[in-house]
Amino acid sequence: MVRFWIKHIAQLLFVILFTATFTFLLLRLAPGDPAYILLTKNDIPASEEALSAVRKELGLTESLGSQYVQWIMDIFTWQWGISYVSKEPVLEELLKRLPATIELATAGLLVMMSVTLIMGISTAIYSTGWLDRMGRVIALLGSSIPSFWLGFLCIYVFSVRYGWLPSMGRGSWKHLVLPALTLGLGMGTVYARILRSNMLEMMNQSFVKAAKARGLSNSRILLFQVFRHAVLPIVTMLGTSFAFMLGGSIIVESIFSWPGLGKYIMKAIQLRDYPIIQGYVILSSFLFVIIHILVDFISVLIDPRLRI
Repeated sequence: MVRFWIKHIAQLLFVILFTATFTFLLLRLAPGDPAYILLTKNDIPASEEALSAVRKELGLTESLGSQYVQWIMDIFTWQWGISYVSKEPVLEELLKRLPATIELATAGLLVMMSVTLIMGISTAIYSTGWLDRMGRVIALLGSSIPSFWLGFLCIYVFSVRYGWLPSMGRGSWKHLVLPALTLGLGMGTVYARILRSNMLEMMNQSFVKAAKARGLSNSRILLFQVFRHAVLPIVTMLGTSFAFMLGGSIIVESIFSWPGLGKYIMKAIQLRDYPIIQGYVILSSFLFVIIHILVDFISVLIDPRLRI
């Protein structure tokens, strides 16, 4: 286990360094002058003197090498710079909005897990009936419908037409229902089919034949013996999906006006707020790797053979 943690910590440091370098270079190659965008965001023309003064204030007049070295030093000292727009520390700005994103991602993960387990296990038990055929149709729809279209459909049905649930903002649990469904429903149906396939493939294993020889029913074998082995790949997929929800729920947060990191980073990109964009990418990468480490650790606990 010591070797396990050393290896994953080294991977974390490498990913952070690579991501920081790649993000820095891409932002500097992207079109758009942060100083010009900041000065003209209210449709007020800016003089060359004002642009030069703002560029110097933001540190954009320094060489790329100096900016890069300063950025790398800021990362590993947890001083991620100051936002061009709000003039507040980047880390504080991101952490202020992180709880809303975690709340939404967790709710989306719960929806995804519920759909995966209920659909996957039920269609595996009744693999030759109408329930399995319906599961195939639902999985096909879930994988083909874009999240933004599903979000607008949920708003129309549950908010506009019937007025059951609010469509925007963050407040009570009702505000969380529609974005969580939009975030977790589609992938949950896809993972349910994967779980079903894994469970049915396990039915040909020797330990299943031994259980049948003892007189156990197929449903009991699937639930109490096959499920433990078939769920391991799903655990990895769910962990990956949760990490993507934390770092990539921009569309869903924008549709439902959810005050999280996704909505905030959209404004930062429009205003070319380099420190915020860079900090967001690093924070997302950090959370992504941490979640993968936890998933690997849980997988080892489920199947001790992975320790080898």
